[in-house]
Amino acid sequence: MNKQKDRISLWLGFFIVSVLSIVAIIGPMVAPYDINFQVRAEYVEVNGTQVIVSPPLPPSEKYPIGTDKWGHDMLTSLLYGARYTLFVTIACALLRVMLGMIIGLKIGMADRPQRWWLSLENAWGHVPLFLPVYFLLYRININSPLSSFGLVMIFIIVVSVLGIPSVVSSVRQKTEQLKEAHFVTAAISIGASKNHIMLRHILPQLKEQIMMLFVMEIIGVMTLMGQLGIFNLFIGGTIQQFDPSIFLTKTYEWAGLIGQARAFLQAKQWIFFAPLTAFMIAILGFTLIVNGMKKRYEEAYNRTPYV
Repeated sequence: MNKQKDRISLWLGFFIVSVLSIVAIIGPMVAPYDINFQVRAEYVEVNGTQVIVSPPLPPSEKYPIGTDKWGHDMLTSLLYGARYTLFVTIACALLRVMLGMIIGLKIGMADRPQRWWLSLENAWGHVPLFLPVYFLLYRININSPLSSFGLVMIFIIVVSVLGIPSVVSSVRQKTEQLKEAHFVTAAISIGASKNHIMLRHILPQLKEQIMMLFVMEIIGVMTLMGQLGIFNLFIGGTIQQFDPSIFLTKTYEWAGLIGQARAFLQAKQWIFFAPLTAFMIAILGFTLIVNGMKKRYEEAYNRTPYV
């Protein structure tokens, strides 16, 4: 029964992520309106009386999940922002895992413990990643002369580099354990090179853990994006307007839509809860995948003797 639940969790997660990936790819093509479309205030006849109607408009047949304060169709914004939300997250996680895996394997295979790295690893493990990312990007990101693409690239580089130590730590520890296994010591005794051992003996044993690390890093980056969004730092650029001071997302990524809609928690709640729901579904999909992968890995580990 538990095995069936784990399988359901894994496949449900894959289904959610697959749907989101398709939405991210075709979103702009199937959006009901152009991204620059805005509803304007207009007079509508209601029971023989002319009534002025202005945004934000509640969900209706014309606008399935309503419009925001500035007249943008919420569904269109979500469809356009999906690609930034999903693909930027995956890019950050992929860079973290690839670079972290290479460094972790090298350090783990070293003949002596790399004390300088262990000190850095321990110190960095206590630093909330939000703080350095926020202060490095804040001045660059708000009302920036750079393009959205340039700001996205800067975000990917900063978040990837700052997240590498945690991946290195996981890979290093596992590599040091595997280095003591009989099949590795046998390869060393017959003169196999370190690169050969890493590629032919260590790496195949790490593939499940690396896959789980990749999905967990995606969740971590999404969580970071949500935190930054609450503090008005949006992926691809933040537009700050004054009198009154408001912050708007340039790319319509979901964390940015959540951040710019905080004022609508008490009224016109669809403006806040539409992107929040989409963002939570995305995190749920990846969480279901990693939970299912963990269970399958534990079953295989318990069933097969570890040599």
